[in-house]
Amino acid sequence: MSQQKAYKKGEFLFREGDKISQVVFIQSGSVNLCLTKGKKSLDLFQLGANQLMGEMVIFGQPTHQFSAIATTDTKTFEVTVDAMKQQYEAAPQLFKMTIKSLSERLKQAITEVRSARMEKDSSPCPEDQVAKVFGIIFHTASHKGEKQKDNSVEVLWPLFRQYSLRIFGESLKRLEQACHILVKLKLAQYTMGKAPENPDGQDEVQAITFKNLAAIEAFFEFYQYYYFKGGKSEILKPDDLVVQLVDLILKLSETVTADRFGLVSVEFAKLSELVKSELGTTLNNDHFARMEAKGAMTKRRSVSDSVRIEFEPKELKNIFFSWKILREIEKWNEKGFVDLDEKEEKRLKKGENACPQCNASVKNIQKFCAECGHSLVVKAS
Repeated sequence: MSQQKAYKKGEFLFREGDKISQVVFIQSGSVNLCLTKGKKSLDLFQLGANQLMGEMVIFGQPTHQFSAIATTDTKTFEVTVDAMKQQYEAAPQLFKMTIKSLSERLKQAITEVRSARMEKDSSPCPEDQVAKVFGIIFHTASHKGEKQKDNSVEVLWPLFRQYSLRIFGESLKRLEQACHILVKLKLAQYTMGKAPENPDGQDEVQAITFKNLAAIEAFFEFYQYYYFKGGKSEILKPDDLVVQLVDLILKLSETVTADRFGLVSVEFAKLSELVKSELGTTLNNDHFARMEAKGAMTKRRSVSDSVRIEFEPKELKNIFFSWKILREIEKWNEKGFVDLDEKEEKRLKKGENACPQCNASVKNIQKFCAECGHSLVVKAS
């Protein structure tokens, strides 16, 4: 089946990651194909009348690799995927070979344009460089670092910088800021001291110790897998509620011993009580669905007369750290640097706000902050 549609200027025909359900022919107007980056859009192509979109579904591509926005009032003629495939399969073999060849050439061109546009991103840490930066940190530390008794890995800072630059050609500024994130999250630690050539100068970084290289490896592997897998980039955008839920699950399981399969379980009732106390919300099926959608996998199992939440702790810890790193990268791109002195934001419960003076949590009924005494009453002007 097919149908005609009309789109107003500024309206999305589809978004990056959407399932391709129609092959769209543009009858009139113009459409901009773009990549969405937060609140920004990176333009790829401008299409007009007699051009089409979504044709790669014929060759097995399930989702749109970019978003389409009408830049003028646009009319389209849309054909279902099944109908399009039937037409293609019924075509002469030579015609099918020609179409496939042209499609492969177009796919390659789009990939090159996409890479070029992403490389021009002026962000301190562009999305397409995240896996590379943290991958470089991991591989440099693994190759040039010395393993310590506590299984941490120490690398002399000058050697770390020199090797990263010579072998990988990475920007030292970007590399240093990425290391700041790991230090801020306590995944790494700097050793400060005087430079040998300047014993009277200020303290400088002399070495960096990575406390958990496995977590860093898990992060860049997690990121590169979902970033470059079409239609999966949404999983790299942390859900604040999911982050808080996973944090509570991990805290509740800190004293629980894993079974012979490496799995840990906590009582659903205790978790539900903790979520109610800390977040002011009732734990339900939607919470677990949101966690699963973001890659945090848990399993509910009935044991005797109770329900338990079962999970693999290492996997959950790695994805939790990945979310925290992603949050810090967002702040880095907003500020232009990683703020090592930033205070950790306090979690607010339902029905609470933050004191504008000291950021302590305060309830809506309070007139003064219990921490600093700041007046919470808004004076009439």
